[in-house]
This record gives sequence, C-alpha cells and structure tokens, in this order.
Amino acid sequence: MILTADCILPVSSHPLYHGAVAIQGSKILTVGDEPSICRRYPDLPRRDFKGCVLMPGLVNAHTHLELTLLRNRLSHQGDFISWILDLIREKRKMTPDEIEESIRAGAEQGLSSGTTCFGEITNTPISPEILREKGLRGVVFFEVLGRDEKDPEHWKNELTGKIRSLHESQGGLITMGLSPHTPYTLSEERLYVLSGLLKKESLPYTMHVAESREEQEYFLEHSGGIKSRLFPAVEWQDQPDPKEVVSPLLYLDRLGLVTDRLLIAHGVHLSPGDMDRIRKAGAKVVVCARSNQMLGVGRPPVPALIQKKIPVGLGTDSLASNTTLSLWDEMRHVYSSFKDSSSMTADSLLRMATLGGAEGLGLASEIGSIKTGKEADLIAVEWKRSSVNDPASDLISRTDNRHIRMVMVGGRILISRGI
Repeated sequence: MILTADCILPVSSHPLYHGAVAIQGSKILTVGDEPSICRRYPDLPRRDFKGCVLMPGLVNAHTHLELTLLRNRLSHQGDFISWILDLIREKRKMTPDEIEESIRAGAEQGLSSGTTCFGEITNTPISPEILREKGLRGVVFFEVLGRDEKDPEHWKNELTGKIRSLHESQGGLITMGLSPHTPYTLSEERLYVLSGLLKKESLPYTMHVAESREEQEYFLEHSGGIKSRLFPAVEWQDQPDPKEVVSPLLYLDRLGLVTDRLLIAHGVHLSPGDMDRIRKAGAKVVVCARSNQMLGVGRPPVPALIQKKIPVGLGTDSLASNTTLSLWDEMRHVYSSFKDSSSMTADSLLRMATLGGAEGLGLASEIGSIKTGKEADLIAVEWKRSSVNDPASDLISRTDNRHIRMVMVGGRILISRGI
C-alpha cells in the first residue's frame, strides 16, 4: 500500500511535502516524494490523504485505562493525599464489569484521538486482551505494591510466578512489564527483592516517582501526609521509614532500580542531581502535566529534562485526574505552560508525543517515527495551513478528534473517516 499526503512528518527528520509512504505487511518499506515512490512500486494500491499530514501514531506513555469511568467522581479540591484516599475508596466500589467497560472506553477514546500505543498500568489481565482485540499496540505494566515484610520469601515466589506469566502472555502488539507503584507504597525489603529479580529479567518497568510534595516530605523529612494520613488509612502505620534521608530517586538508585529499563512517571520534583543520575543510567521520563495541575502537585521540569537530553514522553494519566485522554490536549497544555522556554517548540512537543514515548516504552526501534523498517503505526490528520506554514505548530494548535482522518497500527487501518 502507498499512502500519500500533503506533508509527511517523520519526526526523526525534516517534513516532506507532497510525500508518500510505501507499506508492505506491517512494515514501512520506504519514505520519499510521491512521484518516485509511485514509480518504484507501481503495483501497490494507493490511498491519497489530500489536505492532511501523515505522521507517526501518538504514544500515550502513561495511562490507567481501568479508571476511565471515574471521571468527575473524585474531588480534586483537596490535597494529594485526600485524592489518593478518595481514589482507593472509589476503585474498591468498581465491579469487574465496570473495570472492563472502563478499559474499553479509555482505549476507544485514545484511539479516536490518534493514539496507537499505550503505556498502560493495570491490576487486571483484561487490559492486554482488550488492547489486542482493538488492534492497538501497548506496553502493559502489571502493578505491584505492598509494605508487609512478614514473609518476603513468599512475596518473592509470588512475584517470580507473576513475572513468568507476564512473559507467557506477551506477544504480537503487546509487551508486558511491571509497575512497582511508588517508592513509598513498596517496602524497602520488597524493592530490594524486586531489584534482584529485574536484574535477571528483560521486562520494562515503570514507577511513579517524585510526583508530589508529600513524597518529598516523606523521604527527606520522614514526615508529612503520607506518614500521618495515608499509611494509617491502609494500616501501614507500623512500617519502618527509609533507612536514609535521601530523595526518592536516589533511594531507588541505591536499591539498583534506576536503570535503562526504568520509565519514571511524573518526576515533578526531580532535582538537577536526580536528573543527572537518570541521564547516566539511561532511564526515561513520562510527564503528565494536566494531571499534575489538577492535583496541585506542581509542574514537571520539562525544559530542564530536555536540556539534560533525557528522553521525555507524554502521558495523560487517568480520567480520575484529567479531563480527556487526548495527547493533543496534553501537548497544548505543556506548550502553554512552558511557551517562554526556548526548548519548548512544536517539533519538540510532537517528538515527545511520538518518539519520546516510544523511547520510554522501549519501542523506539519499532515505532515513534516514519522510517524504513519500522512498524506502520501512522495517522492522517487534517491540516489547515496557517500563514507560517509550520505543520507541527498548526496541528498542535487546533487538532481534536474531528481532524483524525485515518489511524493505522501495524499496517492495519483501524479508523478511516471521510477519505
């Protein structure tokens, strides 16, 4: 198949006007100008996307789709700990049918806005099944947490079995990983066990790190809302504090968990020293700026991360702390938050929403840019040219679901509208 468009945005190279992409099976054969591609592959069927930009599918690198139905059911007026406690209560009320409905609804909302790949955190085996059923790509991270240290050997055996089942259940468009929840919702003993197991495994893993001021207070002062309110509410009040007074990131680093397979979610309160450790280890960061604003935890240090040359992806988090699952809305918010920064350009934002997310999920060799040999995860987006004729800026400024004309994953068209 040959796809043509007014503009091809490869992300990893300059825009190509009046270009074409040749696809065979699930792979991109080549990218180039329309006449030469059509002459080279005269027998391939052709689809023209006039008035559109053809670009990589969006990569939502941090989601909790099973929380989609919790939109507008939690109060965001209180502090971060109040929100967590509300979330625990509401999540316990959800039935298995509601959780399945929630995952389906979230996947459909993301797909409708041009998302072709999810970094999905879950507690249920239904998530990978639904993503497969809908033809979507994903890295599905199974969440682990707990601070009970009474029988660490039993927990190690249980986790080893879980890792084995994750290996067995992945394949095709779905990669499985682990999500140790946060540095404070797993005991030091469990994190140590986890670190040892992950050294022997090839699984990707993600963790919420440095998201809130309360997290900083707990690790740097051994005080604050996590210790005084969250732990008693979940009967962890007798669990020991960390042995050292260090930042959450340094705490994880000393346990051997900051590696090139770690995707840090949020990172709002990362220090310059933390960022240096992240860069040295080859870890990545996914930011969820609208969620951070809604919960009042601060702004992620996006310009500093870019300046440190740390791969940065974008995530929406869940609708328990956001209003939509659209990365276009996320890009607009990040741009408005950091528009005075020289590093915050339309091109850098589009890269975060595609190749940056792919890097964070360990999929950069497969997706995130339009390049020969990569998977054909592509979207066609209606393009209304502005006077500056900057396709990335034009798309970010106005795109919503109505402008998504085609969505393709692995060479298979999932959405085709008006073309």
